[in-house]
Amino acid sequence: MNDRTPSKAAWELVCLPKQEGGLEVLNLQSQNDALLMKNLHKFFNRQDLPWVNLIWERHHSSGDLPSKEKKLGSFWWRDILKFLDSFKGIAMVNIRDAKTYLF
Repeated sequence: MNDRTPSKAAWELVCLPKQEGGLEVLNLQSQNDALLMKNLHKFFNRQDLPWVNLIWERHHSSGDLPSKEKKLGSFWWRDILKFLDSFKGIAMVNIRDAKTYLF
């Protein structure tokens, strides 16, 4: 396919539901963003996963929380940290036993 050929339909139109004239194709950018933000949920809830344990032990063993300003970890972790502000805006804290919460 020639790169100079214009698209047959706008991506926004293709992603619309069929009832609205679209094809219901998933918006891959939104899907990727949601999955990266899901990893922040796993990290902050200290799920028993090897990568979660590795990042807590290697970069946050002193108890400090991640921030976008610190350039720690891999390119994957830095991409996840781009969503830190968005995650903080939608996340809620449920205090149960108070063993893993920092104030």
